[in-house]
Amino acid sequence: MSARRSLTATVSLAAEAAGVYLRHAFVEPLRSTPSLPRAMHYLSTHRCNARCVMCGIWKEGDTAEEDLSPAELARILADPLFSRMEYVGISGGEPFLREDLILLLEAFLEHCPRLKRLSLTTNGLIPARMEAGLAELADLANAAGVLFDVSVSVHGVGATLERIYGVPRAFDKMERGVRLLEDLRNQGRLTFSFNCVLLADNLESVRDLTRWAGERGIPVSFVIGEQRDRFRTDGLETAFVSPEHREELLAFLRSVADDPAQGAPSAVKYRELADVLEGRGTRRLSCYYAMGGLLLGHDGTLYYCSHSRAIGNCRDNAPRAIYYQPDNLMYRRRELQHRKCPACPPYTRTRWEIEKDLPRMLAAAVLRRLRPGRSSSDS
Repeated sequence: MSARRSLTATVSLAAEAAGVYLRHAFVEPLRSTPSLPRAMHYLSTHRCNARCVMCGIWKEGDTAEEDLSPAELARILADPLFSRMEYVGISGGEPFLREDLILLLEAFLEHCPRLKRLSLTTNGLIPARMEAGLAELADLANAAGVLFDVSVSVHGVGATLERIYGVPRAFDKMERGVRLLEDLRNQGRLTFSFNCVLLADNLESVRDLTRWAGERGIPVSFVIGEQRDRFRTDGLETAFVSPEHREELLAFLRSVADDPAQGAPSAVKYRELADVLEGRGTRRLSCYYAMGGLLLGHDGTLYYCSHSRAIGNCRDNAPRAIYYQPDNLMYRRRELQHRKCPACPPYTRTRWEIEKDLPRMLAAAVLRRLRPGRSSSDS
């Protein structure tokens, strides 16, 4: 790329980031109703081949008949509510249990003309399915000019992962899928990373995962295991980090935040996450759901976010009508934004969120460059 083209691209990105910041800092707060959403999370199925200690949806059995068909998904996405969608995340259950996964992807590419990034989350336990279809999924997205990203749920190495997943040879199966992802990444066909849920069973050994991933150049994103109705967590309380391990959890989060290998956005995220858990303040970082996002369930149920109640079903009513229904908007404003958002742990740092927090991100980047060894108390 020539110097002029590189400068033009940099200026364009800077202008886009500034536009996002100005819009969401000054324009959106004045609107009586939210703009059309730009980001969504789609739960493609409740079927799962893992038996995770912190999730009980696999106990539902075979719920395939509840899943949206590709034709139903396409009909839903044709609604004007999705016309400005730019970021889509697909998860489950386990997406690779769907034999029509390629058709689901095609539905998004056809009906979301502004799509920029599509992310797929998998447990990596079906390497044969991944080898059969992952390259095709990546190439289809790339042909449409959409960045394809894969997030593999890895909650430990060796026996730790096997215990958490409840699946024999879980680590070996996952590693086989990771080798495929590394090959596709090296070919420039996708990006990928790990996501790790911090639990009672892996808190002491999670640094082993950090080292193992670091040796392979794979980023790891950490979240804290939470009990949620959607994951059928009743009776699974012992899987989650208990109060007596709170200090150990906080120490780990702050050590990750102070790791020089972390970029400024991730460092700020983990530092604020620790502060929120410690009761040192409410959440200040942005959330793409609050900025204009939604969650679509495997059966067509619509939610404003992962902590939202169900606000309607797209099989029964038009998605846009559900999203903008006055009672639902009142619930979004009063219950979610004013009550739940301030205490909601910050887990993601998407480009959109970073642009909204632009001044803080720039300040954090400068501080890390000037004082890379500062302690967490400095921020």
